Amino acid sequence: MLFLREPDRPEDVPGTNDFAKDLTVCFATRQEEADEFYASRIPKDLSDDAKAVMRQAFGGMLWCKQFYHYDVHTWLEGDPAGPKPPEERWNGRNKDWTHLYNEDIISMPDNWEYPWYAAWDLAFHCIPLALVDPDFAKEQLILLLREWYMHPNGQLPAYEGRLVM
Repeated sequence: MLFLREPDRPEDVPGTNDFAKDLTVCFATRQEEADEFYASRIPKDLSDDAKAVMRQAFGGMLWCKQFYHYDVHTWLEGDPAGPKPPEERWNGRNKDWTHLYNEDIISMPDNWEYPWYAAWDLAFHCIPLALVDPDFAKEQLILLLREWYMHPNGQLPAYEGRLVM
């Protein structure tokens, strides 16, 4: 809990200390709202420990949404304003996915140690995400089937390093 020290004599402080009071009330209100929200999503018959684990897992899923920008064509061709990329890129991975243009918020299992999406993992993320943010979960599933993700031959992007499933 956040504790803010009240001034000894408010008249000695320019203005008022309403911010501290408002901040404490705001934090308490957000905590109550979060408790109410998770209580509506987590089964009541679970142990307190299991409820805490489930709440932390939901928090992790919501926290690990990440903006993902990957433009294969630009990666291969290079930015006209920058230096030309190495020719080896045309012989490497993703060279056949020049249509792929990602510029979206995507659910990641861990946006620090696993900073790329994988269609298989993303589909499984949508199961718990549907319990806390069903609209986002649905958008994630539809996203991979959009023309700027799906290959013209019907393949889904597996992961950035190897986009063929």
